[in-house]
Amino acid sequence: MIRESIADTILAAGKLKTSEEKVANLQSNVSVALRTILRLIYDKEINFLIPDSPPPYKVNGAIENTETMLYRESRRMKIFIEGGGYDNLQQSKRENLFIGLLEDLHPSDAKLLVENVVPHKAVKGVTRKVVEEAFPDLFTTPMDMR
Repeated sequence: MIRESIADTILAAGKLKTSEEKVANLQSNVSVALRTILRLIYDKEINFLIPDSPPPYKVNGAIENTETMLYRESRRMKIFIEGGGYDNLQQSKRENLFIGLLEDLHPSDAKLLVENVVPHKAVKGVTRKVVEEAFPDLFTTPMDMR
């Protein structure tokens, strides 16, 4: 069984009718990676060290094995945020690493990073309130960036 991408999980929650259904969907798919991505989208206190405009990248055409890639690669997001331990990394290197990450990911996860995560733009149908209901401690505990 192939695990659905993180983007697909979040988008599916957004299509549900009630907050209760959305919360249940997010909770049933909980992982460190999902929590990390939701925190990066909805926590406006997190500052990205990369431009919030989409970089030039090639969409991954070999998507058969990339559905779970962001689950493994979400820990690398610390490279792109202030205070993540890589603040002194050369900017061009950081941006090239981000482009490489996007090119490795399932297209829906890459699109989520570019359109929602970096610019802190809510996913349609998923509010911060829904995320807080699903994971009450998400915004009050240190990020788990394993």
